[in-house]
Amino acid sequence: MNHKHELYGGIVWILSGVALTIYGALMLSNTNIPGIEQLVNFLASIDTTYIYLTAFISVFIEGLYFIGSFFPGASLVLLVAILSRTSGISTLLMTLFIIFIGWCLAGIVNIYLAKIYRTKIIKLEECEDFHVKDHVWVTWFPAFRSSHEVAQVAAGGKIWKVFLSSLRVRLWATLLVGVLAVTIPLFFDVTTTTNKEGFASIAIVIVISIWVGVVKIRKYISNHQL
Repeated sequence: MNHKHELYGGIVWILSGVALTIYGALMLSNTNIPGIEQLVNFLASIDTTYIYLTAFISVFIEGLYFIGSFFPGASLVLLVAILSRTSGISTLLMTLFIIFIGWCLAGIVNIYLAKIYRTKIIKLEECEDFHVKDHVWVTWFPAFRSSHEVAQVAAGGKIWKVFLSSLRVRLWATLLVGVLAVTIPLFFDVTTTTNKEGFASIAIVIVISIWVGVVKIRKYISNHQL
């Protein structure tokens, strides 16, 4: 394997960070693209009948590798959950269920495309010794989870192990969204959220994504020189 799984995994993380950087730059340059502020206004104005559809589409797109990086992070899904809470606990629970299902479907797409990339483009075989890790505390964020699962598949991880790992993390993350949807409105009015606050969260994800990618590539270079 010549430690190539570190190289390919690093490239995946860096591409995710670059995509987010482009989105953030467009937002700061006042380009006419939707930010957190516009999304809050839109979500607050729609009828509760469409909240489920909004939740599904939002989490599905956000859960897609690279494509989801052009959306304003997990804050969008959280906003949907918070706003659904105003319609009652049953609406919130159904919204959380739909979020989980939509996110899992996005994961299936990520894993499938990552498998095609591994077998058709870089022509890397499945590695029996590759250890699939959940890393729940650092990959519950949609951008991190998609990058992590794509990186693990591209690096040679077993498809079903990567899927089960992501399933566990998504379950815990969805439960966390539910807890935050109940507690955040007690301390903060989400309708006052601005694009600057949204960019702050994006900047953190950019730094972490690129940092992880650089570490992996440096590890590959170090091992390759041995």
